Amino acid sequence: MLTISSSTRISALIAADTRVIDRIAEINPHFKKLQNPILRKVLASRVTISDAARIGKCSVEDIFAKLKPLGFMVTPEGGAAPPTMPAPAHDYQPNRTLDVRQDIATGNDPFKRIMQELMLLEPGEVMLLINSFEPTPLIRILDRQGYGIAVIPGADETIHTFFRKPAGGIPEPIPEHQKKFEAVAEQYAAHLRTIDVRHLPMPQPMVTILRELELLPEGMALFVQHKKVPMFLLPELKEKGYAAVHRPHEQGVQLIIYKP
Repeated sequence: MLTISSSTRISALIAADTRVIDRIAEINPHFKKLQNPILRKVLASRVTISDAARIGKCSVEDIFAKLKPLGFMVTPEGGAAPPTMPAPAHDYQPNRTLDVRQDIATGNDPFKRIMQELMLLEPGEVMLLINSFEPTPLIRILDRQGYGIAVIPGADETIHTFFRKPAGGIPEPIPEHQKKFEAVAEQYAAHLRTIDVRHLPMPQPMVTILRELELLPEGMALFVQHKKVPMFLLPELKEKGYAAVHRPHEQGVQLIIYKP
């Protein structure tokens, strides 16, 4: 049975035992979203046990208590508290507002809408995101991009999350040297798993890549055909201990994701 910690993703739990869905749903109504196949496919791959505890306003131990009877083993560090998110600030005046509660309620993934709204912000401007729970995975991604972030409880059990675009804008990823890409490609020539995400709508490329990495055997690398450099994925890969090299290619870019 799977050994888990606070950083284990919900998708890995469900892959090991589908009973996880109903067990976690017993903790908080927010977790019932995992019973929706569409939302489960999108959310489970992004959310860790630590994230889920924060979203569900419970402790990591509460979730572990539901999982242990299913046979999951918890590592010693697994009981760590959820990471501290940016403290609320009261000087955030939104230039744009996006309410995604209806998207969530109807089973639609709001990630693409959120990213589109963020792209429309000028440096220094603020977007207010209204949701029914704290968007922990999104906060983690945008924090690494340099966004200012504030989370404030709203009325009617809503959560107001403010995102301020960096004053200097978001830096473009620095392209890897061609020789570095070729060296990595040669190193893993006989140990590559290849996927093509160019045809997938947002945010499925990111979801698919993360899912493939969870299933990737040790010693192998993931070769990805993509339409563009996935700016929001690169920090996530670094946090998970992966390195990535990329190069321009016909109809997009090629990436190799591997454990250095």
